[in-house]
Amino acid sequence: MEQLSLFLHNNERYLGRLGILRKALLCSPRVRSLYAAYEAATDPDLKNRACAALLNAIQETLLWRVILRLRCGIEDLRVMLRQIGKRKTIDRSDHSRFDTYSVAVIVKNEARYIREFILFYQATGADRIYLYDNDSTDSLPEEIEPFLQSGLVVYRRWTGKKVQLAAYRDAVRRTRRRTKWLALIDADEFLFSPRGSMPDLLKAYEAYPGVCVNWLFYGPNGHEKRPEGLIMDNYTTRVEDALCPMNCHVKSIVQPKKVFCVNHVHYALYRGGQYAVNECGENMDNTCAFIGGGGRAFTAVNHKSVFRINHYSTKSLEDLAEKCRRGYPDGTPNAVFEQQLRPFADPMTEDYAIKPYADLVRARYAAPEI
Repeated sequence: MEQLSLFLHNNERYLGRLGILRKALLCSPRVRSLYAAYEAATDPDLKNRACAALLNAIQETLLWRVILRLRCGIEDLRVMLRQIGKRKTIDRSDHSRFDTYSVAVIVKNEARYIREFILFYQATGADRIYLYDNDSTDSLPEEIEPFLQSGLVVYRRWTGKKVQLAAYRDAVRRTRRRTKWLALIDADEFLFSPRGSMPDLLKAYEAYPGVCVNWLFYGPNGHEKRPEGLIMDNYTTRVEDALCPMNCHVKSIVQPKKVFCVNHVHYALYRGGQYAVNECGENMDNTCAFIGGGGRAFTAVNHKSVFRINHYSTKSLEDLAEKCRRGYPDGTPNAVFEQQLRPFADPMTEDYAIKPYADLVRARYAAPEI
């Protein structure tokens, strides 16, 4: 019931934000009919589904999509103008090769962890990693140099604030003819399948434009100071409750050629009225919640059998303090230390599902050749 209340609250809040635009959208007979159904519903579950169906229909209207494309275009132009005179792209990859599975990530001062991140995604089956560097001041270029030489990593300097969505959209544009699947993730998110390589598992989802994968939130594991070794080895306890909102949050793996617009860091809108699905093949529409910015970003329950994201949001308390000072590339206010720790007061459980990949990465971590 708590999850349902959250969904309904977020859906109705987003509907309310449409303001005067909602009246213009009601010119569509389908939207008008669904709005009447939403107003008539009294049962919370039915009302939530009616509200979500209404919002789905709104986002499929031509007016909405024209406005969205315009807004995102202006935002991308603003970001691109900031890159003038500062742009630095390093792409030594094979442009003639079509990839099955690639990753796009935006990072800032992640040099100490970036080697593990890249080796992990290589182990899961990623053909290429598109790395957007948001004004890092650490030794990131030196750390990724071997991967630039091999063509595994494509590097792009990406300066400014509130630039994460623009980076994701840039990655989608660049990969439309270069990759089948593109994961849009952050540097603290380790996306994998417990059942095998990502390219192999994604074959079953080719009929869908995208797949939404649930987070699993990992805490500090009692580490006050930053420990030596791999993230995957040091942080093994996660929030136990599969119904808590954090574990029901999603990130997206998209087919770039089927994306209409990436208008939220967690979710994309697709061409032709199509929807992404969760790992069970269920549409990410009426069974999920809208959040600010238009993204459908929550599932009703956590799914982790086929795909999962280990979200190492805090790491050690030392790391968390640094993260709170650093700020976010999507422009949201800096994280509040106490607020970030609050979820980990809930029951925690040990989870070693990622261990096979940790073993692979550990074996390669000190290798002289990548």
